[in-house]
Amino acid sequence: MKNFVQPGENLDLIAPSGGVTAGLGYLFGALFVVAAVTALEGETFAGSRTGVFDLAATTHATDQAFAVGAPVYWNDSTKKVTAVATGNQRIGFAVEAKVSTAATAKVLLVQRGNVAGTTIADVPTAGSATAANNATAINSILAALEAAGIVVA
Repeated sequence: MKNFVQPGENLDLIAPSGGVTAGLGYLFGALFVVAAVTALEGETFAGSRTGVFDLAATTHATDQAFAVGAPVYWNDSTKKVTAVATGNQRIGFAVEAKVSTAATAKVLLVQRGNVAGTTIADVPTAGSATAANNATAINSILAALEAAGIVVA
């Protein structure tokens, strides 16, 4: 097909302010990549958007453990993966268990096309007891979907 550009596993991108370092993660909007090479600001670099990578991870005494298959999020402020969904971008799933104090995590990158600022509003509870019960059930389902990294609520 004449309009095909590339498979897309690796993308040629322009290094942001400060440049990029091979093996580190970078977030461009909702697109997360791991730099394949080191590049100065403004230079073109190859960024891998798929695969399994050992990435720097947030550590904590108790709340940064991952089970195999758990969603993994990118904290763009600390430039580390985290178990915390709020305010962070889901980038994939843990492929190896991680204890809270471990400084790295093995992550399968799975791109997700989130649009910044999109949300799912709670179901209104006005009306009857049935409406309130339905709203509670639907909001519980939405919370579970969000916790699993399937939706951004």
